[in-house]
Amino acid sequence: MTLTRTGKAALQVIGAATALVLTGCADSGGWAEERAPYGHMPPPGECRVWYPDRPPGQQPPPGPCHEIHEDVPPGASVLRG
Repeated sequence: MTLTRTGKAALQVIGAATALVLTGCADSGGWAEERAPYGHMPPPGECRVWYPDRPPGQQPPPGPCHEIHEDVPPGASVLRG
């Protein structure tokens, strides 16, 4: 299979966008690429502040992303469902 010039450009854009999404801002209290155990991930459409030094059962509950992202303490990150 040979890609056209347009197809190659589209793949480059998709790759760059994927890299940006996966990079996140975990160190600065932003969006995280790290994952919590499956049962502790927030539901779709919600977010959860995640403290790397706390056990999963002692993490704050999930909530609306626009509220949670405003109050991320230093050292914590946000998991998006």
